[in-house]
Amino acid sequence: MNHPTRAFIALKLFAAFVFAALLTARAEPAPPIDWPAFLAREDLVWTKVPAVWEEAPFIGNGNLGAAIFTQAGALAWEINRTDVYHADSRYPIGRVALHTAGAVTGGDLRLDLWNAEARGTLRTDRGEVRWRSFTATQPSVIALELEGTKDERDVDVTWIPALARPPRSVHSKLPFGPEDLHPPQTVHTTGDGLTSTERFIGGGAFAVVLKHVPGIGGKKIIYVSIGRGETEEAALADANAAMDQAFALGPAKLTEGHRAWWHAFYPASFLSIPDARLEAFYWIQIYKLGSAMRPDGPILDLMGPWFHDTPWPRIWWNLNAQLTYSPLFTANRLPLAESLFGALDRHRQQLIDNVPPSLRPEAAAIGRTSDQALSSPVNLATAKGDSGHEIGNLPWVMFLYWEYYRYQMDDTILRDRVLPLLSRTVGHYLAYVEKDADGHYHLPPTFSPELALVPDCNYDLALLRWGLQTLIASCEHLHLDDPHLPRWREVLANLTPFPADANGLMVGRDRPLRESHRHYSHLLAIYPLHLLTPDVSADRALIEASLHNWDSREEKFRGFSYTGAASMYALLGDGDTALDRLHRLLDRVIKPNTLYTEAGPVIETPLSAATSLQEMLLQSWGGKLRVFPAIPAAWQDVAFGTLRAEGAFLVSAVRHDGQTAWVRIESLAGAPCRIIMPGWKDAVIRADSPGEKTAIAREADGGFALSLPKGAWVVLAPSTDAPLPGLAPVETPAAAQNPYPMHYK
Repeated sequence: MNHPTRAFIALKLFAAFVFAALLTARAEPAPPIDWPAFLAREDLVWTKVPAVWEEAPFIGNGNLGAAIFTQAGALAWEINRTDVYHADSRYPIGRVALHTAGAVTGGDLRLDLWNAEARGTLRTDRGEVRWRSFTATQPSVIALELEGTKDERDVDVTWIPALARPPRSVHSKLPFGPEDLHPPQTVHTTGDGLTSTERFIGGGAFAVVLKHVPGIGGKKIIYVSIGRGETEEAALADANAAMDQAFALGPAKLTEGHRAWWHAFYPASFLSIPDARLEAFYWIQIYKLGSAMRPDGPILDLMGPWFHDTPWPRIWWNLNAQLTYSPLFTANRLPLAESLFGALDRHRQQLIDNVPPSLRPEAAAIGRTSDQALSSPVNLATAKGDSGHEIGNLPWVMFLYWEYYRYQMDDTILRDRVLPLLSRTVGHYLAYVEKDADGHYHLPPTFSPELALVPDCNYDLALLRWGLQTLIASCEHLHLDDPHLPRWREVLANLTPFPADANGLMVGRDRPLRESHRHYSHLLAIYPLHLLTPDVSADRALIEASLHNWDSREEKFRGFSYTGAASMYALLGDGDTALDRLHRLLDRVIKPNTLYTEAGPVIETPLSAATSLQEMLLQSWGGKLRVFPAIPAAWQDVAFGTLRAEGAFLVSAVRHDGQTAWVRIESLAGAPCRIIMPGWKDAVIRADSPGEKTAIAREADGGFALSLPKGAWVVLAPSTDAPLPGLAPVETPAAAQNPYPMHYK
């Protein structure tokens, strides 16, 4: 691996070549980055052995994974599989612990992002153990390589199964019922390892297979797989199938295939900023997404492959799932989102069955929490408690599904997948709207997460308004004469306005925000739905008042409160305050390894911080691209490559010495292209697709309109003679690099 300093020198020497390649590429350009050197400065580096989950390196392949930290005096791999559910709940699996001859005295570790592997040295009073570990994508096994010195030459591992008990009951120290007393795992030793199987009361099972692989040069190699099935035999067959494939490949090819996946994954987009800590944090989140999601994998719940003691062992739908998936779009990693949207398609009938039988011809919904099969009934007529009145969860997920379409502009996705489910989602609202004497439609009391049960809840009004607008616009775009159109138009035209007072948006009718509220549910019309936008003067005043009233009361804020605030300040163009909120997040609540907890592990908050950072660099709401819309004053140099925007555009840009030097836009779908670049008085075309003559026109709002057919690209600059620096990492002091794990060196 190249040293980062030498890499930067090399990048500067090749700057001319770099930019020439950028200008002449006909297809989507891969940013010409020395990825091993760049990501090396973002690696997590430990100078002592992590003692708790919050400090641990973590590895994964979208389903299977491990967190590596000391337990009961031994370095251990806490191993889990995301889709091991029983009775609507995740369950722990167990851990693989190093069995050393001596007592651990110290060690060092590195989480190598580029190769997606953890490695380190463990020191004992009788020698050293050098180790390396990763989770292969296909076949799905965890690989562990060991090499000992002195008395540690015979180092081995021990399997320690977890006891299968409901995690919420364990965490809250509640009594167990007879249905909770699952038998312990059955462990059998084999000639080259062991098997461990768990049979749940009521059906379902999982199995662990651990095998030693013939090593090379004195190294020991161990594979671990987890299978699941309706019976122990089926689960064991599942685990053995992966193990057999891994043995057939052998260690070298398994490593080669693993690295090939990751080396193709990272260059989908590039981002570099002059804040070493925040830049590293961002790339660790990209690594986290690649470790915790696959297109054909399970929905990423609150902890994915790194399950640990928690009261949150399911999928949560009133913010968590939405924030978890939010960074994928701009990061140009849309295939991973199929783990969510494919599940919505496969389980559409369950979403319909979640509503009362009388509503099923027209409606679908999901409650606050669910398992991977999406079972979570919603019935306002019989609802008890706050969660039963929470009906905005599926509508908010559908906003993400709509974004999934908008970022690629594939009309088959809109017609065949998004519209049918969105129609039912809005149909669930329409089953409950009420018309008053003045002809205005209102919503009955529903729950605004996580605060109040109130009529005309702004959370639900915003989602209903967005849903109606989107259905109508989509039918117009696809030239569909849907029989529901008259009803949609009539309700939209007469839907009651958002309740507001002098302090901005209220929680709902006659219910102002008068306390600290960690969830920004009442502000969804501002973000992320953009029904209220700062380019309309009256809206801007309402946004500013609403944001101040909420953000000034941070006593009960949690991590996602800071990311929501950062995104809303970025929407207003206030990069300095957006950055301040992200720094508060990192300083106050993010764990040393960038994971996050609220009573137990929850994954959405760090990932949503990546979204907030993206929105400081690129926004694409309202049919316009906004390049560098919220850059802090201190950030003189910023660079990004092939970030994706609504309308299916790939955007690259460089900011140098406090000015935007150039912007490259490629159209993947031929959608109308309008762009706003703060600070530019003019924009000139410095290069465009061979054979294309791109037209550009200034618009009244100071932006520019481009004629950009499908597959075409253009490079814009503020003048014909402005310098065009190459796309390269922003230099940061060497002492500021590798900042994670924070507070733990």
